[in-house]
Amino acid sequence: MKAKQFIPLVYTVLIPGSILLLMIVFGMFSTLNRKLSDALFVVFPYHHHMSKDIVIIDIDEQSIARHADDPELGQWPWKRTAYPTILSYVNLLTPPKLTLIDIMFTERSDRDAALVDANLSFKNISHALNLRSDIATKVNTEMEAASQRFQINLPGESPFVRYESASFPIGEIGKTASFVHVVNVIADSDGILRRFSPMMRWKDYHFPSLALRAFSEGYPITAELKDNKLIVSREGKTREIPFGKRGFVRAYYYSEEEVRSIPRYSAAGIIESLNKLNSGEIEDPDQLTVPPTLFENKIVLIGTSAASTHDDIVTPYGLLPGVMGQAVFASNLIEGHMLTELNEALGDLFAILLLFVGSYVLFVSQQHWLRNIFPFIAVTLFIGLFYGLYRFDYVLSPAPFIISFPLSYLMGFAYLTYTEGKDKRKFNSILRNLVDPGVVSQALDDMDSLKKGGEWEITAFFSDVAGFSSISEELSATDLARLLNEYLSAMTLILKANSGTLDKYIGDAIVGIYGAPIQFANHPVLACKSSLEMIAKLKELKHVWNEKMDYTASARNMTFRIGLNCGLAKVGFMGTDSLASYTMMGDTVNLASRLEAAAKDYGVDILVSESIESACKDFFHFRFLDRIRVKGKDAPVSIFGLICPIEATTEELLEGEIVYRKAFQAYTEQKWDEAIRGFESCLRFFGEKDVSAKVLIERCQILYKEPPKMPWDGVYTRTSK
Repeated sequence: MKAKQFIPLVYTVLIPGSILLLMIVFGMFSTLNRKLSDALFVVFPYHHHMSKDIVIIDIDEQSIARHADDPELGQWPWKRTAYPTILSYVNLLTPPKLTLIDIMFTERSDRDAALVDANLSFKNISHALNLRSDIATKVNTEMEAASQRFQINLPGESPFVRYESASFPIGEIGKTASFVHVVNVIADSDGILRRFSPMMRWKDYHFPSLALRAFSEGYPITAELKDNKLIVSREGKTREIPFGKRGFVRAYYYSEEEVRSIPRYSAAGIIESLNKLNSGEIEDPDQLTVPPTLFENKIVLIGTSAASTHDDIVTPYGLLPGVMGQAVFASNLIEGHMLTELNEALGDLFAILLLFVGSYVLFVSQQHWLRNIFPFIAVTLFIGLFYGLYRFDYVLSPAPFIISFPLSYLMGFAYLTYTEGKDKRKFNSILRNLVDPGVVSQALDDMDSLKKGGEWEITAFFSDVAGFSSISEELSATDLARLLNEYLSAMTLILKANSGTLDKYIGDAIVGIYGAPIQFANHPVLACKSSLEMIAKLKELKHVWNEKMDYTASARNMTFRIGLNCGLAKVGFMGTDSLASYTMMGDTVNLASRLEAAAKDYGVDILVSESIESACKDFFHFRFLDRIRVKGKDAPVSIFGLICPIEATTEELLEGEIVYRKAFQAYTEQKWDEAIRGFESCLRFFGEKDVSAKVLIERCQILYKEPPKMPWDGVYTRTSK
């Protein structure tokens, strides 16, 4: 691959790819991926709903404020005698499946007996276990017994987070507890809690999180590790839990509205309801502020939201009470709503694939419209893939695409704009002197076609001043330059105004192209129109020169000839990067040049081929002149003089044309006397000085004396260019 061909890949693939690699090496993607996926989750419609089995009993601001003067409940932490009241109320009728307390009782209190009695009375209570890494806990007999009773058997080398310190429910509370659960949560490096661990380790003991304990509903749990999944089972139900690094699971957070609408009942309302029931104020439980039926067969979480309890977490939806986050995790395990974070390499691979596709679209594809819409296609592909996977609870790493693709495409587009701009500036510099500015703008819209050129139908234009060598000898260098500038400027303006392209000047000669670089169907008509306008313009110039008596008499009366031919030709920029011109090549061009030279022989200003006459006969009047064979070509061509626009044709011209054609027919049949008489008759219509008729008369006289060799096709062969 050449260096120039490699440059686009540097901008569109190598540089963005290197940035991705550096971010991977420095571990910058994990948190960024999660932040970006959070934003996308908010945009997408949610496809899971919070479990209907979960309710929260909340020690909120109202609970503490309402009982401000109560010695048991007026300040935080509450006396432990308050909790049996709540526990007995939720178990008043049909008990809940399980009650999980998100409050730790790890220090001794003179009110522990109340909780011990509750544990003994209600076997569906799970207490909070806290793990820490600050110091190593020495294992005593009591802790050993608790560990054996509450742990879940798993291999010692499991991936779950290991702690060195454990705080079990204190004393008899722990001994009489039916279940325990770990309440630790670990936020990501940006402080947001997106993941939870179904289990955590103290030394080599594994304990269930609050979410896993909620899934168990009080049944014994068995667990095994298999293929990066934790398979947990309890009576009648099995759940496969996909985990990533360190055993964490990406939580499905549901919608913000749904999370904030988790059923929460104030602890104050429960205490008030119980008091009303005990006092006989209300006898029907369904009329209580918080009816006990709300907790029947539910998973009940008891937690806090009051500011003084300092139990808040940062979630993708902002600050929430910790118990609400635990409720989300519990719902994930109960309903199986967990997200699997796919390997980051898949996100990298997808991004790099689109970088290569983008590079192809920018620098290889000929579909220029695709350059503008491909970013939308790429974004649609990414969003479609991300959302499609999300619907199946998989999370594709979004950061590689979101970071690399815009950078790649912008850099590639900037490079393309610069290089194309450079080419446009170069070609614009060339073209602006050759064609009308409007044509330049159109031509530059398709740079590839402009640079490549091609072969298509054009009209070739050649003009030359008659006897200019003699005129130039009569003029000083200054006057000669002035005359040429005045003449060429006027003619070129007409050529450009009719969408012609200036190929070159050859001294006083003008070479032009109609139908390139912009292709248009009516190029022969525009070439004829230009030619007639040039003849008229020269008359104006000569009138001004004669009035001023400018230049010499020969210059003031100069004439010029034009040759036109239409057909296929090769057109395009030819030359070097520093010196190039837009030009044409081919037989069509050569014939136009020969016609310009032959115009002198027939005494006409504009000589055209039969292809021009055929294409433009509805717009202009042409006079048939002869059939000739130009030098270097065997195929004959009919030639015509371009006389005037069709509306300016006179009856005399038409009658003369009929007489001329009859005479030419006699000429081709070798009826020399009849042909001579016919051409002589033409002089009455075209004037005594008509060169074309005289040329044919003279030719007939010669052939009369020296008949042509047979077979003879009536075509005159020109021996000069």
